[in-house]
Amino acid sequence: MVVPSSFDPYDAEDAVRNLKGFQKLWYHCKQQPLVPIGIIATCYALTRSAIAVRGGRHKEANKYFTARVVLQGLTLVALVGTSIYMQNDGKTQAERNAEKAARRKQLWLEELDRQGGRLPNSSSTNDNGKV
Repeated sequence: MVVPSSFDPYDAEDAVRNLKGFQKLWYHCKQQPLVPIGIIATCYALTRSAIAVRGGRHKEANKYFTARVVLQGLTLVALVGTSIYMQNDGKTQAERNAEKAARRKQLWLEELDRQGGRLPNSSSTNDNGKV
């Protein structure tokens, strides 16, 4: 049930969904800084190994191939570790939606109280029929 309200609080999930292209990429890079660092380091090791293979330096190429595998592993660990760390307390999407709806309903009721409004069918009348 969605409660109508003129007051809609800031929702970080909606804000991320509304970002475009590089803005979303930059947001996620700021959230998980070890992942892009690992990706760049892995690409560097792969490029250096390709250059070494073309130059016939097989020991150097082997060193960079090994570094690439290690860096890929570390990047994966950083990705999974950060995801686990930032997990939403194990809550499902339905639970988060229910909490969000409850927050919106509470804010809507608080807004009605501030404006002096009353909920429909909850007005009390005195003997004269006046509210």
